[in-house]
Amino acid sequence: MKDEKGSMLLETVAAMPLLLALTFGALQMAHIHVARQIAAYAAYAAARATLPVEESREKDAAEHAARRILAFLAAAPDGIRDGVLMPDPEAKYVKDRLLLCNVTRGSWSREVEIKFAFPLVIPFAAQIIGKGFDPVQFTTSERGGHISEQRFGDAFEGPHLILHEKMRIAKPYIVKN
Repeated sequence: MKDEKGSMLLETVAAMPLLLALTFGALQMAHIHVARQIAAYAAYAAARATLPVEESREKDAAEHAARRILAFLAAAPDGIRDGVLMPDPEAKYVKDRLLLCNVTRGSWSREVEIKFAFPLVIPFAAQIIGKGFDPVQFTTSERGGHISEQRFGDAFEGPHLILHEKMRIAKPYIVKN
């Protein structure tokens, strides 16, 4: 019995880093999945926003609608107002993270393509994903450029996952000027 006194402590110390890495990794992967769903909804909202406006204002309407949704993913420490984290679609850190917002006109449809730099915020897991993981399966089949170390005008310094979404929506009518 005397020789086993420190064995439980030693086993805990040996297993804890692996347990923490798995827990943080699972949290980050769940966060990425939610972010992908929000980015898809932002592309849908952007496409829908182009329907009732005239052609000259479609891109602005799409960008504004996408930023309103994506602001929840880009909420930064500088977005705290009276102790509450408030997403601001007009903030520089939201505008900078929306890397692409293209509107393609079809005769009876609109297609919007967005690329958004999603900050990977879970400690430890973000650095592992940012350095040695290929997250192609979480974006589109497009290769390359999925992780960015770029700074986006706020306090966040970690890696960003580039989410790329497209949405096509039918336009049942044509707006006349």
